[in-house]
Amino acid sequence: MRNEKISVIVPCYNECQNIYKNLEKIHNYLVSHFTSFEIITINDGSKDNTLAELERSARSLHFTIINNPINTGKGDAVKKGILASNPHNDLVMFLDADLAIPIEELEKFADVIRENKFDIAIASRFVPGLTVLEPVLLHRKMMEIVFRFLRAIILNDWQVRDSQCGFKVFRRSTAIKIFTQTTVARFAFDSEVIFLARKLHFSIKELPITLCNPPKSHIRMFFDPINMFCALFAIRWNHIKGIYNIKRS
Repeated sequence: MRNEKISVIVPCYNECQNIYKNLEKIHNYLVSHFTSFEIITINDGSKDNTLAELERSARSLHFTIINNPINTGKGDAVKKGILASNPHNDLVMFLDADLAIPIEELEKFADVIRENKFDIAIASRFVPGLTVLEPVLLHRKMMEIVFRFLRAIILNDWQVRDSQCGFKVFRRSTAIKIFTQTTVARFAFDSEVIFLARKLHFSIKELPITLCNPPKSHIRMFFDPINMFCALFAIRWNHIKGIYNIKRS
């Protein structure tokens, strides 16, 4: 049993088929590994029965539900969850509702922050030690490679190899300083988070994970790559205009 207190943020969009089972896995893991925890789910304008399933699940698993009546994007959902988290908790994290990266990976991430004094621990597909249980579809792999290259060029960050994996753990104070400034609402929000973390001189550790790529994805093949590409320029432009408060207190 760990002494840290943790908030776990789970953004949800059209996840009704597996959400109860996956939240139960998260809950059971946290019960056996942390002295105190909270789970915050965000229903991001789902068009299926996700909200009803969350409400049913919450009766037995006792978690918080934030409901976005319309879809505002994963970045906005995660931001709302993190800013609503318990200020007395030591750690805050977010992970994907499909558990493509299992919750059991959390222990080594929390260890890195506690023992090695890092501010942020992020999952990475591009560091040694990755285990892939279900390979990514070819078109998704090509999108990842292109976006990774563009992010490095546009945001001038060649050190962090993988910004986009949906499993990140923060000291809560670090997360609040970053997410109070984020502006990107959709999938490229991770890039803005890493950009701000680097500018604020927070230490980041990339860790290999076990990855089971889901057969289905919420990424729209035409619209979302364009949106993500434009978001990278928006992040750079925000920095040039001085919108971000790049001061580490």
